[in-house]
Amino acid sequence: MGYVCYGPTPMTAGTFDLYWIASDPLVRGQGVGAALVSAMEGDLRRRHGRIIRVETSAMEAYGPTRGFYAAMQYKEESRFRDFYKPGDDLIILCKRL
Repeated sequence: MGYVCYGPTPMTAGTFDLYWIASDPLVRGQGVGAALVSAMEGDLRRRHGRIIRVETSAMEAYGPTRGFYAAMQYKEESRFRDFYKPGDDLIILCKRL
């Protein structure tokens, strides 16, 4: 139904990157993504993780993605203007465990 891909951020102590999270479109909105993120966070707490970092786009199409992360308590930590192309910022989200 879905998967999550994450790993330690090189050259850091207790920081992890969430690279990908995906769920089958047929089950979107049914809690699969939230369950995956919660399971990841539990794993990282057991591994003494401190910070989870997520990169996403500012494009309108990524609005639902940013809304999902906001609901999971991820906050915007920084923004690189025009990173991907003019008008498309890189947004870095963060959650402290």
